[in-house]
Parts: sequence; C-alpha cells; structure tokens
Amino acid sequence: MIMCAEANPKPPRNIWPREGRWLHAGIAFGVTWQLWSSLWMEPNWKHANYSSVGGILFSLHSWIGLMTVLFILWQWLWIASEPQIRREIFPWRGPWAPILADARMLLRARLPPTGPRCGLAGLMHGLGLLAVTCTGVIGSVIFFFLPQSGTPPGGTLHMLVPLHEFLGTVVWVYWIGHVGMAALHAWHREPIWGIFRLMD
Repeated sequence: MIMCAEANPKPPRNIWPREGRWLHAGIAFGVTWQLWSSLWMEPNWKHANYSSVGGILFSLHSWIGLMTVLFILWQWLWIASEPQIRREIFPWRGPWAPILADARMLLRARLPPTGPRCGLAGLMHGLGLLAVTCTGVIGSVIFFFLPQSGTPPGGTLHMLVPLHEFLGTVVWVYWIGHVGMAALHAWHREPIWGIFRLMD
C-alpha cells in the first residue's frame, strides 16, 4: 500500500518545499510567457520582420522556451529523487481515496485543502507537468531544426508545429484552471501564496 505524508502537527514556516517553490516560479513564469507571447508572435518562416513586435516576440518565445525546458528537466530530476513527490503528483497505484474525497468536495462547492499532499490537486499537477513537458520538448525540437532566414520548414516540422500548437491549447486549458483554482483559494484566504515566497 502506498502511503502519503501525514499532517505535520508543527508545520514549517512555509508548507511548500524550497526547491519546489523555485521550480514552480521558473516554470510558472516560463509557461505564462510562452502562452501569452504565442498570441502575438510571428514565426520567421512567415517572413517576419525581426525588428517588428511579432518577430521580437518569436525570438523571445524561442529562447525563454528553452530556459523553461531546463526548469522542467530540473523538475523531473527533483521528482526522481523524491518518492513522496512522485506519490503526490503521479498516484497511478493509489491511494485513490484522497482524490475521490477532493472530487466530492468540489461537487459540493467546497475547496480541498491546499499544500503538498495526495489528492486531486497533486494529480492535476502531474497531468499538467506532462502536458508542459511534451509541449516544451516538441518546441525545443522545432527550435533546433527550424530553418533560418525565412525558409519554410520541412515536412517533419510541418507535422510538429501543429502538434506543438495543439498541446499549447491543452496547456492553456490547464493554465486557466490552475490560475482559477489559485484565485479561489486566495479568495477564501487560504495560504496559497506561500509557494511564491522563494526565500522562506
């Protein structure tokens, strides 16, 4: 039977692990920038003017995307070294009771508890990380194999670019849900913002 962490009778000053806070900050900034910049950027194979706003945004999208992938890789290394984190965000073998309990709370218009714990939020974080990872890896492949000087991409990239855009839409859905739930927790004055205090 896979167990989750028990509630700590003397919680630390910040319930979120410091490494997790840094990783969350890096990935949150990178993913948010990538999503919003994609709305106005203009890829170079569309003969964008690199001095235009669309061309500059495309360049920034590419480079910040690579930096975000480094944070994602760091996240996976952290997950690999922390069995408790793996159980929280990838509960493939259970326990399922906390996830079902959280789902029942939401159906009753109640928010599940915050913090690192087994439950629906952990599962959604894991699924979101998988979507972000796939999107970032495909984006990196596009970056390294994309012809320069306005040359149209080849056949392989013609398949990868639509896939990257589709996964970007999936990440948009996750981002909106993630931000929406954080806002709801904040509205109920729950300690959600501690994850952004990097130096506690």
